[in-house]
Amino acid sequence: MVQILIKFWKSLKYALNGVRLGFYSRKNVAALAITAVLLAVLLIWLGTSKIRFAIIMAAWITVVIVEIINTAVESVIDALHPGFSLNMGRAKDMMAGAVFLTLFSATMLSFLMIWDPLVLKLAKIFGGG
Repeated sequence: MVQILIKFWKSLKYALNGVRLGFYSRKNVAALAITAVLLAVLLIWLGTSKIRFAIIMAAWITVVIVEIINTAVESVIDALHPGFSLNMGRAKDMMAGAVFLTLFSATMLSFLMIWDPLVLKLAKIFGGG
């Protein structure tokens, strides 16, 4: 049992180090995480349901995950093939495309899920109702 806990602790340390490296190696990861936190504050202010909150946060955490994977893949590509390569460039472009699509879908999902509550809340504040 102790060996299992030690192995789990080591794995957790490696995983948290990977997240830390993702945040510090790319400004995009930190910016996406800050966006998710600000969005969480907005969702709380709007009184969003727990399920909507969970769905939106899961979408944004997925964006951060894909960005960290993108960073890892680019690091491996740069280490294995430091010079220009058309195929390596295509692989990097595909990873960037995956990040873009994930970010686009998270943004659209968030926008669609908070639009009505946001409009109602703003109408109450500025409409006097």
